[in-house]
Amino acid sequence: MKDFNGDVPGACAKDCGNYLDMNLNMAKYVCQKYYDEVLKNISDDKLIYPE
Repeated sequence: MKDFNGDVPGACAKDCGNYLDMNLNMAKYVCQKYYDEVLKNISDDKLIYPE
């Protein structure tokens, strides 16, 4: 997703009632942030839910 380019599927009123909430640039930002902070250097301590 972070590298997606092109038209967002369903990003028009005819196809989706939430089409105004679709922001490709923000989605790419959030995906990159999640990748960098969580997935890139994942370790065992990040795989345990806090109690």
